[in-house]
Amino acid sequence: MTRSLMKPRFSYGRVMLSTSVIVLARAQRLDVLGLLDRHLAGDWGDVSLPESQWNDIALVRGGALISRFVASDLILVILTHQQVQLTKLMLLDEFLENDVD
Repeated sequence: MTRSLMKPRFSYGRVMLSTSVIVLARAQRLDVLGLLDRHLAGDWGDVSLPESQWNDIALVRGGALISRFVASDLILVILTHQQVQLTKLMLLDEFLENDVD
């Protein structure tokens, strides 16, 4: 299958996946590349309106960008730290356990 990637709206730096995300991607339970593509294109997924507005402001001013995608019984969080050029993909419970400042 050929994947058509959208042009990223921001610089995302290094991409890191949690072990759980890697396992789910290998088992084809999570379309990691498709969801990352959506995040990079500015599709924030299943976030509230204030969260979406925060991301839109962060695109202009710099700051953290957070997307959340629900895939059956899983919730994937994608977090981009623009200042440190790092994008992390993790499950919601992993995100809540980590210090994300």
